[in-house]
Amino acid sequence: MAIPEKPSLWTRVKGVFSTSSYFETPPVDEPYRTASRLEPVDWNPSSSNADEALLPSLSALRNQSRDLDRNESLARGPLENIVTNVVADGLRPQARIDHELLGIPEAKAREFERKAERIFDLHMRKDTADFHGKANFQTIQAQIMRAALLDGDCIVIRRERERPLSILTTCLQVIEGSRLRNPAFAANPKTDIREGVELDGSGMPVAFHIARTGVAHFLGSETMRVPRFDDEVIQAVLHIFSKRLPGQSRGEPFLAPVISKFKQISDYSEAELKAAVLNAFFATYVTSELGSVFGDRSTAHLVKASDEKPKQRKFNKFGPGGLMIDLLPGEKVENAAPGRPNSNFDPFVQAVIKQIGIGLGLPYEVMTQHFSSSYSAARAAILEAWKAFKVWRSWLVAEFCQPVWEWVITDAIEKGLLSAPGFEDPLKRHAFLATQWAGTEMGSIDPLKEAKAHEVEILSGVKSRRSIVESQGRDFDKQAREHEAEKTILMSNARAGKV
Repeated sequence: MAIPEKPSLWTRVKGVFSTSSYFETPPVDEPYRTASRLEPVDWNPSSSNADEALLPSLSALRNQSRDLDRNESLARGPLENIVTNVVADGLRPQARIDHELLGIPEAKAREFERKAERIFDLHMRKDTADFHGKANFQTIQAQIMRAALLDGDCIVIRRERERPLSILTTCLQVIEGSRLRNPAFAANPKTDIREGVELDGSGMPVAFHIARTGVAHFLGSETMRVPRFDDEVIQAVLHIFSKRLPGQSRGEPFLAPVISKFKQISDYSEAELKAAVLNAFFATYVTSELGSVFGDRSTAHLVKASDEKPKQRKFNKFGPGGLMIDLLPGEKVENAAPGRPNSNFDPFVQAVIKQIGIGLGLPYEVMTQHFSSSYSAARAAILEAWKAFKVWRSWLVAEFCQPVWEWVITDAIEKGLLSAPGFEDPLKRHAFLATQWAGTEMGSIDPLKEAKAHEVEILSGVKSRRSIVESQGRDFDKQAREHEAEKTILMSNARAGKV
């Protein structure tokens, strides 16, 4: 057995001041080469928390993302693809009250659910959902999703506004994340404000500082403090962003990790397109032993031959657009060989887009909306994309849709439109406000195959009819009622001899 080598004096002295064991000796080969101080690697990023890394760069990232969205189809495509699939025609609430917890009959609970859904739909499907009267709930969902992806975050404030013939007064005011900023002069210099988000001593957001519009907005000198909670300590302001890291105060733009690649591939595509356009013009070059042929336009067409008799260039036209030129002695014509379109352009761009897709969590086929492979490969790409879409949908429901449902239904209960005994009890309050959200699900490439698969799953007991219907973004109870009504109508018509 080999006798372990005794640590040197320097190693033991160093161990006294080191957090690691002084008996540790560095191996010959570092497991992570870039971590070795002996390796000449020019890559030494600073170690910082989420806010220290993001907040100084947030404004630049947001402006660059907006510029790409405005001017580059490759960047706008993935953003709109996510918004289209996550929101689609709008996420719809399906109230799910636990009647056993509330101690009420099931029939009464189902009646409350149907009435609550109708009130929410009647109020929010119109422009009464928007404080400025410009959008309904579906449009606001898309705006929230787009703002969170493009800017990193946005603010939604619960407001009250009376309107003629409106059912409720609750409405939503959506504010861009770019208006969140630190005030010019804080009342208390010890107040922790991080790019417009005010935190208390425990790190919880308690208020938001929003820049005013108009002249004050352009001067950047005036902000308004909006508390996160109202007088009853109920949340009245939603700060919507994807909280990727603990301690993160603001949202990171979705395109942040691939902004540089998007810009470079955009510049490269534009350069290739311009080169192809220029090379589309047919060009020839006349070379002469006498120097520049077109340098002196007055005498360039006159060249003396050996007999000192000047010769003149002759032009003969033939047919539409045809031209024959009589070259002078010592001249010859050379055709340019254009190198555009570049045959390697498409494979190179595809390779870069695949790298971008990995950073965004989207398969190449879904990013480009181009499905040229087999059925299995196309379905696999769509399934992978829908994993990301479902995660984003769950996030949107938790961050925005469910709080808005609670605001609206609470308003309806307070105005007497809904009966909810014991609603002031926190447990019963949560039971009355319980709901799930449904939206348009993934389209079917082969509907017949999937229908047969669902039939086998129902017969084998792997899935229920409810789970299949709700996975397709529909309300099972509503569909069951419609199915029963349809059966009744058909039986009635059969008895009457109409069928």
